[in-house]
Amino acid sequence: MNQQFLFYVPPRQIAENQIQFPEVEANHIVKVIRKRPGDVIQVTDGVGNIMDVRLSTVDKMRVSGDVIANYITPAEPDRILAIGVIRQRERLEFAVEKAVELGVTRIVFVHSEHAGNMDIKAKRIDKIMISAIKQSRRSWLPAWEERKSFYEVLADFKEGRKVIMAHPNEKGTYEWKPDDSPLLLLVGPEGGFSEKEVDHAIVSGAQIVNLGQKRLRTETAACALLVLANLQ
Repeated sequence: MNQQFLFYVPPRQIAENQIQFPEVEANHIVKVIRKRPGDVIQVTDGVGNIMDVRLSTVDKMRVSGDVIANYITPAEPDRILAIGVIRQRERLEFAVEKAVELGVTRIVFVHSEHAGNMDIKAKRIDKIMISAIKQSRRSWLPAWEERKSFYEVLADFKEGRKVIMAHPNEKGTYEWKPDDSPLLLLVGPEGGFSEKEVDHAIVSGAQIVNLGQKRLRTETAACALLVLANLQ
């Protein structure tokens, strides 16, 4: 079996060990890798399962298959990335893609004080996240949401989590100690978080991490913070 490709099928299209592939995945199976009935491929449902699926129907109108083996993977470490909305859509989408590849479990788009004015395209974000879990062979599809306030994010997500803010701040830096603590990672938009937001985060128990002497773009800072988290 060729395990180079991992396909995504939402749970609603899996019933009694039978799978109906969504159109985008069906097109890839038919037109790109040219699979035939009887071939076995791997599928994830985004909620912790990777399945070996034997294809039963492969044509231009429909692709379906039967689950012949199921591998259940444990829940992943709780890592929420709250990222300030930036003006360039391509850069924000890059941040989403790499954050998913690096293991984030939820992304929160934050309209903080310095955030750019941009509408989040839900279908586009979903597509990027699905592509990223397939690329990185993850069996868990992260959640995402949009919040209008930085303070709202802290109020709703800091409970039970270690809060880490990326910010070049003279008030001190925090060095992680190896542990598996749930994390809320905060990365500001262009121009960073406002001083009011930083002060509020510190009062709320956030630890400030300085990612170096170079000024980083938002998407670079998000990747750097998640890499540090993975090293723990």
